Amino acid sequence: MLNGYLKVTRMVELASTLERIRTAETTMDLWHIMLDYLHGEGVKMASYHLVTPDAEQVAVATDGYPEEWTCKYIEEKLVLVDPIPELASKLARPFYWHEIRDLVPTSSPAANRYLRAREDAKFGDGLAFYVFGPALRNAYVGLGFGVDRIELPPAKVFELQCVAQAGHLRVCDLTPLPDEAPVLTKREAEILGWAARGKSNAVISGILQISAHTVDTHMRNIYSKLDVTDRTSAVLRGVGQGIIQYPKTTTGITG
Repeated sequence: MLNGYLKVTRMVELASTLERIRTAETTMDLWHIMLDYLHGEGVKMASYHLVTPDAEQVAVATDGYPEEWTCKYIEEKLVLVDPIPELASKLARPFYWHEIRDLVPTSSPAANRYLRAREDAKFGDGLAFYVFGPALRNAYVGLGFGVDRIELPPAKVFELQCVAQAGHLRVCDLTPLPDEAPVLTKREAEILGWAARGKSNAVISGILQISAHTVDTHMRNIYSKLDVTDRTSAVLRGVGQGIIQYPKTTTGITG
């Protein structure tokens, strides 16, 4: 009976946290709500790296790290050589800080120097994972527990991940992107849409019944408007800024 009561109490507390996240009116209020929850879960250090859709800028918020380290991270722009956020963006699961060296066996000299400096700082163990938002507004989350090594129950790891995801979506809601998406013509958007489906310029010209030269011209205009230099970047930028949608697929089910 006691276990059942504790589970119900825990569910009520979690629901209350999620409601506070949903109704947070400012990003500062939201940050404090998240820290209240994380501190209650034993988290001693937290970092949040919000990546812009074009991956050109990263906003970093931290709590609990030594002031000297935080200043060093910002002033020396260590975010540019820190390999952990990039690793988190490539993995489908959260990972522990003690796994980093095995997961990044080789890296640039600058990244290796960063990892050595981080190890020398003796932050202890923690969790790292990515959270995802609309228009490719993704973020890295790092949670340090201040002990040499941790092994959390999978359900607890999943809960931390879910609450962080809820907080990130609220950040995106509170800080909408400016309406600055490049305007493509109807034909340019159509061509970019076919490019997103993997069609070559020659194939697109046949589909649209226009010359290959015309398709090439449209693609150059698209590159210029989206400020990219290649086809893949153009498609990613178009999807990220809502200019085109991901290609739709259909599946048939027979019974």
